[in-house]
Amino acid sequence: MVLWGIGMAAQESVMRAAIASLTPAARRGTAYGLLNAAYGVAWFAGSSLLGVLYDYDIVALVGVAVVLQAASLPLLWHVTRGWPGRPA
Repeated sequence: MVLWGIGMAAQESVMRAAIASLTPAARRGTAYGLLNAAYGVAWFAGSSLLGVLYDYDIVALVGVAVVLQAASLPLLWHVTRGWPGRPA
């Protein structure tokens, strides 16, 4: 539960603060809408896939979860390169 809370706190505060600092005030509503839409679609797709794999094979579930987490690292690196105050 603690890890879940940390994850949700990060999504609800840090990601929203990042959107606010990276987006002009006139476009923040759109940016927040896109963030929530992408987050919701990805959460649904991932949960559905992992649910099917849970019924099929636990080892496959763990493998897919690890691969998907690793695949997200280049995207994270790309996105955080442009953050203000972070060296390029």
